[in-house]
Amino acid sequence: MKKTIEANSKMSIFSYLKLIWDYRFFSHSLAIGEIKNKYAKTYTGIFLSLIQSLIGLAVYWLIFGIAIKIDTGNIPYPVFALPGIIIWQFFSYLVGTSSGALISSEHLITKLYFPRINLTLAKVFPGLVDLAAGFILFVILFFIFGLTPNFGWFYIFPIILVLIISGLAVGLWTSILSLYIRDLSQIIIQITNFVIFITPVFYPGTIVPENFRFILYINPVAGIIEYSRAALFCTAIPDNGYLIGFAIVFILFISAIFIYKNLEKKITDLL
Repeated sequence: MKKTIEANSKMSIFSYLKLIWDYRFFSHSLAIGEIKNKYAKTYTGIFLSLIQSLIGLAVYWLIFGIAIKIDTGNIPYPVFALPGIIIWQFFSYLVGTSSGALISSEHLITKLYFPRINLTLAKVFPGLVDLAAGFILFVILFFIFGLTPNFGWFYIFPIILVLIISGLAVGLWTSILSLYIRDLSQIIIQITNFVIFITPVFYPGTIVPENFRFILYINPVAGIIEYSRAALFCTAIPDNGYLIGFAIVFILFISAIFIYKNLEKKITDLL
């Protein structure tokens, strides 16, 4: 009979990571279940996320592309804005769903053992489904506007990895903090509704005055969007200031794993 090993504060971080990997089937099952609940029970299915992206794109195009006429160089505004929209949607989805992952899964936590961090990790795959659908929409618009792909597109894969780590870094911390602040999920929604305006989702980061550029630098999503546009449109590489935001989320991500390891035994009591 296979012995069940539970995480504890004295376990090494490498043993804890192995434990997370051993329970990967659990995260996979949760992810598949969430995808089925999200798409299988609706008539629009995955097209619902595409419709949301198109509505957001239409609004931004009307305001910033037609009314304000933000300069995007030789890139048509819809093609320019869409990567920022789908990246922001993935990040906000991962953070938003993670903030209540522990509380909403109390029935599982009190009955079964599994690394509690796997609840948040399970949110990644459903978000990637929406991200992939959004990218397909981007490719369609890209060719409709007569643009030509370049080798920079291959850099999208490591950029997506940084995006996943960024979403998990914030999501893991908010899921832990939600045990102490039960209304945190609602607060997170309000914060994300505000932060989108200080993120270059629908405008280029270059229009932000240098005196305020530090706001973008500490925002990892800003760097992700700027680097993704540089890769997709073969434009100038963003300045190194955006690496500050990447460093911040890597620190948050690593520290969150340690916090989860140390709190594994206490999570049930905190629910």
